[in-house]
Amino acid sequence: MFMVSVNNNIAPRPMNNPELNIGVISAPDKFYKPVLYSDAEASQKFKALNRDVYSMQKKMSFEKTKDTPKSVFWILGSGILAALAIALKITLKKKS
Repeated sequence: MFMVSVNNNIAPRPMNNPELNIGVISAPDKFYKPVLYSDAEASQKFKALNRDVYSMQKKMSFEKTKDTPKSVFWILGSGILAALAIALKITLKKKS
């Protein structure tokens, strides 16, 4: 058996990681002020929001979003008419 040595002269390349840039964190200039609602007002706002969402869902019903385009019906109709015309032509040639 012969042993062949392979010369690997590939130097390891340094990783191209950029240096970390640490910035200054500035404090916010104003704080969030929570808004407190009474139970009746919160229930009223929730019902209004729920009613809006429900009405939008009714507008976007499954049947309306999955309508077949009219062009598909035109293409299918013209294809059926062409097939009927060819079949009629073939049957008339056989009879004569």
